[in-house]
Amino acid sequence: EILELIGSGGMANVYKARCHRLNRLVAVKILKSDLAENADFRRRFRDESRAVAQLSHANIVSVYDVSTSGETEYIVMELIDGITLKQYMRKRGSSLNWREALHFMTQILQALRHAHSRGIIHRDIKPQNVIVDSFGKCHFIDLGISRFLNSSKTSDTLVMGTRLTAPPEQFGYQQTDLRSDIYSLGILLLYCITGEYKPENAVLMELSEPVRQIVTKATMFDPDKRYQTTEELLPDLLKARYPSVFSSQPIPIAVPPFRKHSR
Repeated sequence: EILELIGSGGMANVYKARCHRLNRLVAVKILKSDLAENADFRRRFRDESRAVAQLSHANIVSVYDVSTSGETEYIVMELIDGITLKQYMRKRGSSLNWREALHFMTQILQALRHAHSRGIIHRDIKPQNVIVDSFGKCHFIDLGISRFLNSSKTSDTLVMGTRLTAPPEQFGYQQTDLRSDIYSLGILLLYCITGEYKPENAVLMELSEPVRQIVTKATMFDPDKRYQTTEELLPDLLKARYPSVFSSQPIPIAVPPFRKHSR
């Protein structure tokens, strides 16, 4: 039972709804009619959405069902009580401190690790696609243009993500891979701390040295010069988040004086 419209994007409208079978509130994402007219897109939407439904991770919204009603393609998803990262930042004053930003980025990176391990690229990482709940937990809510690593590139006529966060190869109609998501994650980290999307020198200087190195490497124009996997990025992210733990200075350990024991 559809209750109300709660969101709208380039590809779909999202509604709050009630599942009477299990008596719970859910989110229903309905593909827009102009895209639904494309039979090839409808097939890809169903196939890839079903693959995404197999993902199981604390930072990815659960997909309960993927189905068709007449010409209507829809996905039934977990309903998260929270606000988008974009809205959260506005409430905080347009940017976050580095600790909070890295707290969110670590969660998002873990979600990407899980998706990448299943051969799925997100391709639309942006603050509007991350929900922050009341506990400070992040949830990816949209993998609508995700694709498999071994599938062909998306048709030029289809929506391909957001220019502010997408890597250059995504809008150059070149093959995208895991490194495309890493680029977008770097841009998102930059945006969370500075409120800016472009990694220009003046903007980068606002960052601490560890964070600046992460953003610079993650957003290289040449994918071969970026972090190649989420596994490669994770240690640098953790070092930036916990500088005292990963300090190069040895941590002094109190050693009790040696005592000679009598037999």
